[in-house]
Amino acid sequence: MRRLRMPVAAVLLGCLVALGCTSNGGIAGRSVSGVVTDAAGRPVDGALVRLQGTDITTRSDAQGRFRLASRDEPQARHVTAWKAGFFNGGAQLSGDGQDHRIRLKPLPPGDNPGYRWIAPLASSDDAAGRAAAPCETCHTRDAFPVVDEWRSSAHARAATNPFFLSVFNGDRTTPGLAPQLGYKRDFPKSNGNCAACHVPALALGNAFGADPNRARGVEREGVFCDFCHKVSGVKPDATGGRPGVLSMSFSRPPEGEKLFLGPFDDAFPGPDSFHPLYKDSRYCAGCHNGRFWNVAIYSEFDEWAASGYAQRGIQCQSCHMRPDGKTHQVALAKEGAIRRSPPTVASHALPGIADAQFMRDAVELESAAVRTRGRIEVTVTVRNRGAGHHLPTGNPMRNLVLLVDARDARGARLELVAGERLPEWAGRGAEQNGNYAGLPGKGYAKVLQTLLQYPADRRQGTSFAPIHPAPHWRPVLLESDNRIPAEGSDTAAFSFASPSGGGTVRVSVRFIYRRVFRSWQQPEAQPLGDLLLAEKQSNLAE
Repeated sequence: MRRLRMPVAAVLLGCLVALGCTSNGGIAGRSVSGVVTDAAGRPVDGALVRLQGTDITTRSDAQGRFRLASRDEPQARHVTAWKAGFFNGGAQLSGDGQDHRIRLKPLPPGDNPGYRWIAPLASSDDAAGRAAAPCETCHTRDAFPVVDEWRSSAHARAATNPFFLSVFNGDRTTPGLAPQLGYKRDFPKSNGNCAACHVPALALGNAFGADPNRARGVEREGVFCDFCHKVSGVKPDATGGRPGVLSMSFSRPPEGEKLFLGPFDDAFPGPDSFHPLYKDSRYCAGCHNGRFWNVAIYSEFDEWAASGYAQRGIQCQSCHMRPDGKTHQVALAKEGAIRRSPPTVASHALPGIADAQFMRDAVELESAAVRTRGRIEVTVTVRNRGAGHHLPTGNPMRNLVLLVDARDARGARLELVAGERLPEWAGRGAEQNGNYAGLPGKGYAKVLQTLLQYPADRRQGTSFAPIHPAPHWRPVLLESDNRIPAEGSDTAAFSFASPSGGGTVRVSVRFIYRRVFRSWQQPEAQPLGDLLLAEKQSNLAE
């Protein structure tokens, strides 16, 4: 017989596979065992042990021991462990049958108020000279585009948004706003608690006195990376007046140390620690739930909690941090970096009202028009099909306008015989400027009314200038709330007189999102932030 010769490399590879190793240090086809201890060598029981980057997990026993039943997972390079109160830990996978020893380092106790924030960007005003490199150094677009995604979000602009500052200062930086509108016009001697959400790094030192105009350096980055990844607890504001940082607790490490809290229990190596809060809607409640004057002003969290989304375990992050399906790596390639499954990597684009398609995907519009007994009958149904909270939600100035228009063959508007007309807050003035008050349709909003008119005192101006709906920073009462809840719908009917001369009738239905009440703007100004969510048109032949 002819003797076959195999290359030495092939023989070695065959041996490695038989032992359970892979060329990248992973493990294949064998169990993984070991022990989890603390820094002093004492066993840690109940630690969550994972084959890194996989769903293969177990818990350590009373002696700290564990055994993972493995399958072929060539991308896994470490076996990791985590327990509350510790950094994530891990050990490089070995195919020699030896136990893996994982040591867990305890988290620094308490919180360090003197902590110096890590800037998100190299271009941040005070990034130079910081104790650590900016976040974008490792989180680059070539690996995990987290910083680029965040930079495009409203969170990144929270402190410098011109509209926010205009409404806060009442200085008309945003053209077209009514001259009587502005927090500082009503309370010239107070800064309120706006910074508690919009400029959190500044507000941590003085939540009720922080002036957003005085933000400097990393404070001007709004809701930024390092701030978010130091939040260790949130108590939703149920009693009133304690939004943002006032309802949060933090884990800022001592000088010279690092700690990043996040959603991965197998992020290793690095100063990372898993925290279940990062996969929980409660994390968002600090700034997205708040009562002022005993009125629910920001109520997104409560709306979600009362919805079917909460019952099914669909969190805020499920929609607002939905994975892009492409990103597979968390940071710049380094020792231990792994390729994760894209559905497990959250996006940080945080889509909201600035993302037109995201907004449109949340609604559904149906319209039916028929001729009957000398009338044009129009029935319109709007559905909240994709938002896990009311529509609209957030700041009470946001509103929806359903505009129903019926015209004859000459383009003349038909008379509304029965059905609602749009309220005053839809705007009085020229229709071409987006003033729709009195036209056939329906408005959806949380409407507030001023509780009192105060005389002059050391905190306020002469009085609150009349404006309706009332701004949410004033003492207010809830006048009405007809917003559409999660998975809810609303149907409205309109009856128009048929044209006397007969002919084709054209019916147009538009559903418009507005960032601010039209009554808060000057009538001649162009509407601020109008977004057409959906429209339907139909022609009725005679």
